[in-house]
Amino acid sequence: MKSNLIFFKRLTTFIIFTGIVLYIYGCQSEPTSSLYKGNQQYLPAPVVDSISPSGSALAGIDTVIIYGKNFSSLPDANHETVFFNGTSVPIIGGTPTTIRIIAPAIQGTITVQVSVTGALPYSTVVYKLIAAISAFGNLDTTYAVYALGSASDSSLYAAMTEKNIDRGVLKVTSDGISSYASATSVVMTGIKFGLGGYLYAVRGNRVVYRYAPGGGSSQNWAVTPSGSFFDLDFDPSGNLWVGGSGTKTGSDTTNIIRVKQDATTKAFHFTGTINSVRYYDGYLYFVSKTGPTPSKVYRAPIINDTLGTPEVYFDISSDPADGSNIYAITFSSDGNMYAGVDSSYLMIVHPGGFIEKPYSLFIVSGVLNSPCRSFAWIGDDLYASTASGKLLKIVVRKPGAPYYGLQ
Repeated sequence: MKSNLIFFKRLTTFIIFTGIVLYIYGCQSEPTSSLYKGNQQYLPAPVVDSISPSGSALAGIDTVIIYGKNFSSLPDANHETVFFNGTSVPIIGGTPTTIRIIAPAIQGTITVQVSVTGALPYSTVVYKLIAAISAFGNLDTTYAVYALGSASDSSLYAAMTEKNIDRGVLKVTSDGISSYASATSVVMTGIKFGLGGYLYAVRGNRVVYRYAPGGGSSQNWAVTPSGSFFDLDFDPSGNLWVGGSGTKTGSDTTNIIRVKQDATTKAFHFTGTINSVRYYDGYLYFVSKTGPTPSKVYRAPIINDTLGTPEVYFDISSDPADGSNIYAITFSSDGNMYAGVDSSYLMIVHPGGFIEKPYSLFIVSGVLNSPCRSFAWIGDDLYASTASGKLLKIVVRKPGAPYYGLQ
């Protein structure tokens, strides 16, 4: 009986031990989990064949089209991504062979990558973005820029202050500045080069100043009994048209003055304050604002050296988002009006009144930090001074409208 009990205990121990061994062995032989799945199916890799515009685009301005194959048929952030230097760029449209984006406001040589959800590799190409707006003149923060003008040699000139002291008119290059015309204690608000290389300028009083070719000191060239002159421009006949405020002929308000080459003047009736003038295609265009009312751009035909009846060309209140002030206007060769305004700082008004605001990304980046208040064209580039005193170069890729002062 005792031997049977011993045998039973040994058998039980063996069974328990065997069970433990089998359990441990079973746990050890269980397959290790893996991320690799041999039967995983991936989409074809995206391939970039070309990018338009070819070679480069204007940063923050151009619509860029990426051409290739194996792109998503659903072009959005959930299905494909475009990276410029590692930063994703919003997609505005596309097809399985195209992707459309707005060039981001960065510049230089850019690595462009396209990825598609469900496809492993990136497609990578190299592209270039050119700054559409950039600081010009290598100016430090002690300088503030006001009126701009371009000379017959395609040089840029600017009325400036340094530490709030008038420095006169200076020549500006990409490397810096050099003196040209002497200061008159109050900075010029409008400058234009005219026939024979003379520089004409106004600064908020009733005098049109003139500097001899080569600069130096000014002379009082044309003077009226009253008024304040703010801007000026030439027509094809060599007449200088001046706009301002407070100018009177008897009891009549005449804030537009025509000055002929012999410095004789004639006044034309207009009641509003005129901040900017520009001749274009047979008309004198001018900006007017009276009191709290929004600015408007008027135009009046010039017929035989006489100004016709003004009509409203553009009313900023048609776009309330842009505030109430237009500071300056100019025209490109195709008739687009560039305007410095309150909110978007720089807008384009196309013939017919269509408004475009392509420079908003430069407000976000801080390059364009206040409204443009004076313009000058050199070649296919537009230069602008801002209300904060900055000098900017704007790559437009088309020339300005003809300027007649340099003939």
